[in-house]
Amino acid sequence: TRFLAKGARSKGRRAYFRKFMPAHKQWALMKNMLNDLVKEQRIETTLPKAKELQQYAEEVVFLAKKNTPYHDGLVESMLTSPESRRILYERMVPRYIDRAFHFTRILNQFRYRERDTAPMAMIEYVDRPGELRPANPVGAARDQLVAYEFL
Repeated sequence: TRFLAKGARSKGRRAYFRKFMPAHKQWALMKNMLNDLVKEQRIETTLPKAKELQQYAEEVVFLAKKNTPYHDGLVESMLTSPESRRILYERMVPRYIDRAFHFTRILNQFRYRERDTAPMAMIEYVDRPGELRPANPVGAARDQLVAYEFL
């Protein structure tokens, strides 16, 4: 209940929901994974790391959509590489302009890594070109789908 009213960024500064390594290294790990996720749009990692990364991946798109100097500074502090920031603002913000939240999905692979039997998962951004399973539509496309289903 301590983290109930705190967002992902305040947890990043104080304590982590899932502890993988010492706090001064864990935020660097999350930043690097977030940079890779924005560049590649899909990465494979362990299931607990994917669940921890998901809150930051959602938040970085949410902050970038606000498009104010303050929020741009927050995005810059989370995404360290200029290439990933460029991808975020040029490709992802227009893609998710109608989607309020749920920008990512975690696919549990139901397999275990051999060396340490860690459960493996994929984390990916939805609505990207070439995805295997399309996300549920939002906005006018959602209204059209509902009308098609029921009328």
